[in-house]
Amino acid sequence: MNQISRLSSFDRLSDNALLSADQRHALLRRHGNFVLAYSVAHQPGLRYFGNEHGVIAYRMVGRTAYALADPLAPRALWPELLAAFVAARQDVTFWQVSRPMAELLSSNGFFVNALGIESLIDLQTYDFAGPSRRSFRTATNRFTRMGCRVEEVPVAGLDPKRVEAISLGWRRTRTTKRRELSFLVRPIQLRDEADVRKFFILDQNDQPVAFAFFDPLYEDDRLVGYLSATRRWLPDTDPLAAYFLVRRAVETFQAEGVPKLYLGLMPFHKIEDQEFQKDWLTRRAFRFIYTNPIAQKLVYPTQSLARHKESYGGEARETWCAMNTQPSLPRLLKLIRACGVL
Repeated sequence: MNQISRLSSFDRLSDNALLSADQRHALLRRHGNFVLAYSVAHQPGLRYFGNEHGVIAYRMVGRTAYALADPLAPRALWPELLAAFVAARQDVTFWQVSRPMAELLSSNGFFVNALGIESLIDLQTYDFAGPSRRSFRTATNRFTRMGCRVEEVPVAGLDPKRVEAISLGWRRTRTTKRRELSFLVRPIQLRDEADVRKFFILDQNDQPVAFAFFDPLYEDDRLVGYLSATRRWLPDTDPLAAYFLVRRAVETFQAEGVPKLYLGLMPFHKIEDQEFQKDWLTRRAFRFIYTNPIAQKLVYPTQSLARHKESYGGEARETWCAMNTQPSLPRLLKLIRACGVL
C-alpha cells in the first residue's frame, strides 16, 4: 500500500492525541524546510489533518479553517492532502505559504494574495563589514564595554523569574501588549525545547537582560537553517541588544556550517499581486494596514518591522495567503482572533 492510499484511509480529522509530538517532530525533520515549519510541528493549540506520513496544521475559528504555512508532508502528497482537507472543512484559508503551495491552491480555485516578504541571510557569504552593518559593530562595542556577553545556555540553568521578567517587560512596550500572539507567530516558550537554539545577553553579574531564540529548519533529516523566531530585552536595555544577539548567533552558526538564517515575515511589505487571481478586498485591507498611521500604531507596526529586517541586508522571498470562500472580510476579521490580537 502506497503513502497516498494510507493517507486516504487514515482518520481524516486526527488531532494531537492521534499524532504525537515525536511523530510531528519526525515530519519536521523530513519536510520542514520552510520558515514556520517548527511552529507547524510544535505550536500549542493547533489541530492536525492527516497522518504520520503528512499533515496540515490548522486552527478553527467559527466554521473557517485557518491552515498554517505549507503541509509537513512530501510534495507528492500535497494535492491529495489538500483535496481531503477542503472536502472535510470546506471553508478553508491558508497563511504564509510558499510559491509551490500558492500555485497548488490557485489551481484548486483559491483566491491567492501576496502576504508579504520573508527575509533570509546566506551565512556562507555574510559578514559585518561596511556601512550597512554599522549597527552590529556599534552594538558589540557598546555591550562589551558594559561587561556584557552573549552565551548559549540552557534556560533551565537560569533564574526563571528573571527570564519571565525579560519577556513580560518587552511585551509591555509593544502594541499588542495584553497577550502573546499566536498562529502566525509561535508563542514564546520560556523553557528548553528540542533543537531550538537559545542565546542570552548576560550582564557583568551573569544575569540575563535579553534573549533570542532560533527555530530549526530541516530537509531530509538535514539541518538547512534557523529562523530568528523571537528577540526580547528588558525595557531599560539598549535596543541594539537585538543586533548583538543576532551577530553572536550568526557567528556561531557560521562556525557550524549552517547555510541560512531566516529573519521571518515582513507582513504586507512590497506586495504586488500580479501572479494569481486575488481577492481585491484582501489586497485593500493589507495596503490599508501597511500605509495608515493609525493602523500602524494600534494594529501592528509593519513598516518599522520591515525597516528593521531590511537593515540586515538579507535576500527577499515572497509568501502568500489564500482562501476559497467569499466574502473575505469576515475571514480577515477572524484571522485577528486566530492570532490572539483580540
